[in-house]
Amino acid sequence: DLAAKGAVPEAALLSLAISGDGRWEDAFIGGVEAACETYGLALVGGDTFALPGTAPRVLGLTAVGRASHKVPSRSRGKPGDELWLVGWLGDSAAGLAMLQANHQADGLLVEAYRQPIPRLAAGRALAPLANAAMDVSDGLLLDALRMAEASGCGADLALDSLPLSEPFCEARGGSLEARLFAASEGDDYALLMALAPGFDPHSVELPEGTPLARVG
Repeated sequence: DLAAKGAVPEAALLSLAISGDGRWEDAFIGGVEAACETYGLALVGGDTFALPGTAPRVLGLTAVGRASHKVPSRSRGKPGDELWLVGWLGDSAAGLAMLQANHQADGLLVEAYRQPIPRLAAGRALAPLANAAMDVSDGLLLDALRMAEASGCGADLALDSLPLSEPFCEARGGSLEARLFAASEGDDYALLMALAPGFDPHSVELPEGTPLARVG
């Protein structure tokens, strides 16, 4: 969410349910600490509480960021805007499918699922130029619909233009079925930007290797 708004992460609040002997929580907090160090994010508070050992785990984290520009909402898209994606689609869902088939699976797709990397620098570069922007966490088809409805527009998506990574294509191919899978599943955290027609985001300085594709 912060990446889609072009914000710099500043602080986080964590709500953590404690259950059992604490080993799982120790490992989890270690991961949170590593993520906070990576993104310069201060964990400033939150809450911990205990649940019975048979209860499902409940976790909640709120991240707070700061933007020095006008923050794009998802509701200011305009007819004729071009829809661009920053990031790959389908990698995370493909990694999850691999783990569901084999808990010992590994590789780039599994890592994409287990350790998503927010496109913070690309978001800071492009969000100030976008009419509307949001992250794609629930699948492109659903999130593009949300942006279109919020903006009072329709959306025309080109499945043959989806940004698919080499590991994804090696695992699932590039068929229509594979592209629908990539467009329907979630947890990719790519950025969906509605940019003015004719504007080329390749003209903006982005981190080297940033996937960028016009999809509608």
